[in-house]
Amino acid sequence: MIFTYNKIVKNKNQIDFALKNIDVQLKKRFEALPNLVAVLKKYMSHEKGIFEKIAELRAAIQNSKNRNEQLEAEQELSHLLGGINLTVENYPELKTNESVIHLQRSINEYAEQISASQRAYNGAVLNYNDSITVFPNNIVAKLFGFSKEEYISIISNEEERRNPDLNTIL
Repeated sequence: MIFTYNKIVKNKNQIDFALKNIDVQLKKRFEALPNLVAVLKKYMSHEKGIFEKIAELRAAIQNSKNRNEQLEAEQELSHLLGGINLTVENYPELKTNESVIHLQRSINEYAEQISASQRAYNGAVLNYNDSITVFPNNIVAKLFGFSKEEYISIISNEEERRNPDLNTIL
């Protein structure tokens, strides 16, 4: 019983650790956003709505009352940042600017790091959920009040699962 309890606790701790790693990646991206906006503003003065939306989402992330609100705002921000790469394509002087190229790479790198952290989190959740549902661990888990954890989903709705229609985007 002690061995089983300790194994479940270790798996639960892995979830907490993975969640903190996601927070680290989101914070890195969050802190880089002002630089991104400053460089893009220089070139895209008539795309003011994008910058206002980024500012709104940053405020929403800072002021979120719970983890779900924060994740929703982060998902919307990820979607918006992905669209910036397409917007940049419409500006030849932007595509060749070194700082914009660097920022595009940074956005992509942040997205990859966040995605990797989310996969690690979901893997930890899988291990934990498995450890509390298999016999005889489920008896120990129920005895000590362990319950299943939820996965983090990168795609929040069915529309995002479909391939984008590039004709409507371009």
